[in-house]
Parts: sequence; C-alpha cells; structure tokens
Amino acid sequence: MKKEFKKRTALYGANTFVLICIFLGVLVFVNILSSRHKHRFDFTSSEIFTLAPQTKKIVSNLPRDVTMTAFFQSESATKPEFKTLMDGYLDLSDKIKLTFVDPDKNPAVVKQYGVTTYGTVALESGKQETKVQNPSEENISNAILKVIKDEKKKIYFLEGHGERNPNNTEGQGYSSAKKALERDGFQVEQLLLLQAGKVPDDADALVIAGPEKPVLAQEQKALDDFLQQGGSIVLLIDPQTNTGLEKLLAQWGIELQNDFVIDPQSKMFGGDYTAPIVTQYMMHDITKDFALPTIFPVLRSVTAKKVEGITISELLQTGAISWAETDFGGKKIKFDEGVDRKGPITIAVVASKKMGSADKPTLDEDVKEAQDNPSAKQANLVVLGDSDFANNTYFNFSGNGDFFLNTTSWLAEEESLISIRPKERKDSPIHLNSDMGAALFFTGTVLFPGVVVLIGVRKWWTRRRL
Repeated sequence: MKKEFKKRTALYGANTFVLICIFLGVLVFVNILSSRHKHRFDFTSSEIFTLAPQTKKIVSNLPRDVTMTAFFQSESATKPEFKTLMDGYLDLSDKIKLTFVDPDKNPAVVKQYGVTTYGTVALESGKQETKVQNPSEENISNAILKVIKDEKKKIYFLEGHGERNPNNTEGQGYSSAKKALERDGFQVEQLLLLQAGKVPDDADALVIAGPEKPVLAQEQKALDDFLQQGGSIVLLIDPQTNTGLEKLLAQWGIELQNDFVIDPQSKMFGGDYTAPIVTQYMMHDITKDFALPTIFPVLRSVTAKKVEGITISELLQTGAISWAETDFGGKKIKFDEGVDRKGPITIAVVASKKMGSADKPTLDEDVKEAQDNPSAKQANLVVLGDSDFANNTYFNFSGNGDFFLNTTSWLAEEESLISIRPKERKDSPIHLNSDMGAALFFTGTVLFPGVVVLIGVRKWWTRRRL
C-alpha cells in the first residue's frame, strides 16, 4: 500500500513538472512572438489608446531617427499618461528613441535644451530640433513633421526704423528670441525693406519689433503686397510711437490707441503699475493650452472692429481693475472717469483673411470665393502694443518667450501640419434587467461557490480513501 502511494505521488509530481514545463514554454513562445510582432489591443469605446490614422502614416514612414527627450519629474502625475501615448509611437517605429529626464536631478540637461516647464518634450532629427510643452498626440505628431524636414522656415526681422536687433545681445536686443527661433528649426534673417524693395518670396513670417521711426510709403506698399499674397506679419509697437502704419492697420480693422495700460494688480506680484502681468488668454490657436503669465513693460492698448472678409480675434487682455491711461504727463497716476477706459483692456489682436483670385477681396462674391476655397492662401496679422516683453531682459520671464514663439510659429506654420481631435473618455455603464441581475446574483453567490465546495469535498473524500 505504501509503495503504491509513493508510486502515485511520483506520477503526480512528474505530471506537474511536465505541465509546468509546457506552461513556461508557452510563456516564452508568446513573449518571443509579442516582441517580434508588436500589437496593442484597445477595447475602449472611443479608442482612447489608439493613435489617429494621420499619426500612424507619419510614424510608419519616418525617413530617419527621431530622438525625444521628455522632461518629467520621477513622480509626475502626467508621466504615465504620456508614456502610454508614446508606447503607441514606439510600437509603430524603431526610429523613435525616447529618453526621460528628471529636471530636478539633471539641471545641466535642462539648461542645454533651454527647457523652462515640466512636461516639455524636446525632439531632434538630423540638424532639426523643436520643443513641445503640451505633449498631446497632435502636438507630438506635428513636432515630428517639423524635425524630419530639412527645409527650414524663414523668419525675417524688419530693420531700418530703429527696430529691435536679433543680433544684439544687450538687454534691449532680441538675440534670445533669435536663438529660440533657431532652436525651434527656423532660419532668422534681417530685412532692410528700402534696399530689398519687397518682402522676399521665401519669407514665412515678418517680425516688426519696436520701430521708432515711421515706415515710409513705399515700404508700406511692400508690406501690403506681402499680406495680399498671403503673407504673415507680427507688429510689436510701443506706446507713443508713430509707425506710419495706421492706414494699413485700419484696412484690417485694427487700431493702436494713444495710451498706456495701468494695472494695480501687477504690484501684488512684485511688478510695476505700468508693467501689466497678463493671465487672460482668449481662445485661439496661438494661445491654445497656454497658462503661463506674461509681463509687458510699458504697454499700449489695441482695439479691433469688424471688417468684411476678415476674421479678427482678441488674443490678450489685462485684468478687470486695469485701465488705459491717456495722461502721459500726469505726475500722479489715477483713473479719470470719462477719459480713461476701464479694464479688461485688449492689448493684442490677430486678424486673418483668405486670399482668393482677386488682389484685394473686398467684394462680397470675392470674399465668399476665397473663404470657400480651402487651397486659398491665408494672410495673418498679429498686433501687440509692446516690444519689450520679448527682449533679452524679459524673454525668459515666465511665459514671455513662449508667447513670442507661439505667435511666430503660428504665423509661419506649415500647411502639412495635422489636426487631431482629442478623444474623450466615455462612461460605459452596464444596464441589467431583473432577469440578468438575478442570473448574475445566482452565478456569483451560489453557482461558483457551490462548484468550489463540491471540488473541495471530492478532494477530501478521495484523500480519505487513500
């Protein structure tokens, strides 16, 4: 009897060993298969974890390696979500290389990449590089498109009227802005319009930052021609400055006011009444997902009115307790009812116009033709009442540099960049009728426990007989 028991025990042990070996073999086979043939399954109703078709097409056809450096704190709450998103990219292509860097532990790397906020992702490919501060699928895919193209977008800075110099490294210069643009993959050059005669054909955007002298008539015509051909201009005009561009701006429904903005709230943040700190951003692609405060030292207001065929949007506004002061010579700054304008004060405006076959689509039918034609070029004009915010002194203050880069990048944007609608998580409640509820209750509380009990009783009875 004892010998028979040992024989049966050895047989059970051998069977168990064989089953374990088979199980481990299956695991190894599945692991090898999954490593060679990567595939993820997304069973969510809105396909939260599935990349858009546009992204799949871009990533599956990468011409060269794309290196990504993600700056997340080790315990960041947003890091797992970003990692899940990137798993989809990494599964599609082995040309994407992803590295995580903790900004708190690697300040030298942070300085090397010029990163100012947590959650920033730096992308590099070949000689191209750019940064993404809100690493959504749309932004990451568009950034990949930027860095895999060798042709650089060109930004011109107007000169000849006392404008800010992108090569000047002093406090009032714009060398920091130039370096940031070049870091984002743009080519930066200066433009003397009187000498060139027109804005170059390869100009993707023109920056006019802080002119101190009026722009001459022939230069104004060159700027107007550039806009009518679908060009993009950003005008940064300081208070008490006569630019000579008033007539051109009026055609776009924009007017620079002869005032300067006072904001007592800035004092609470250690600033000055005449240097408003702005936190109110209107809905626009330039300010999308933008949450950092920006400071504007000595600022004038900008107003807008509707013009047929032109889309005008306010971009920035100061706080509710601010006002537009018109008394430049007053010794004491105070709000004068009926003379000064109460806040919020608009300080930046963007105007856009679709260009059709007509040189200047002023007739209703021309406007409609241009707006209905998706291939028509779009002219864009951004006007802001200050140029100091982007100089070397203030460029790295909070969101100043980012706002300048957002603006110029939007103006010089590529038509090939994609737009991906964010996916929403949907509730998926389970609705049970009375019969289904009863069946679920019986299965969970009677059937399954009963089966377990029966198996246990059978095992006990079998062992007792041995």
